[in-house]
Amino acid sequence: MRRYLVVANQTLGGRELQEEIRKRAVAGESSFYVLVPNTRAAHYHVVPAAGGVVPMPSMATGYGGPETDEEATEEARERLSRMLAGLAESGVEAEGHLGSPQPLAAIEEALRDHDFDEVIVATLPKRVSRWLGSDVPHQVERRFGLPVTTVVSRA
Repeated sequence: MRRYLVVANQTLGGRELQEEIRKRAVAGESSFYVLVPNTRAAHYHVVPAAGGVVPMPSMATGYGGPETDEEATEEARERLSRMLAGLAESGVEAEGHLGSPQPLAAIEEALRDHDFDEVIVATLPKRVSRWLGSDVPHQVERRFGLPVTTVVSRA
């Protein structure tokens, strides 16, 4: 059985990530562990748009982002719950949890208790992604010796 670590927050539930998971699930017996770095409210991405500010990506929230860390945590929990429920409905074996706000620390923590064959990092587009800006996917490959697939949201 192939074991995948999926790392996402604001992009969790996005079409691109769902398609990446679906491809692996139909390819053979697999399980998924969904890790959501618990991003602080101040680090949610919003971009100017005609008529005001909209979240990036639009699937994450229906407004400019959470005002408090508690709201950010609640939104992350809700996204994780929806993702796990959707995977279960599709017959895909999955579990997950909220982790450290720092993706590398969260991944290191997950690797203490689980073994994975691959890491799938789902991120915002390059123009707003802190994870791509700090080269998280390549850092994961170098630091943990696992192959990484990067899924960039088009939203």
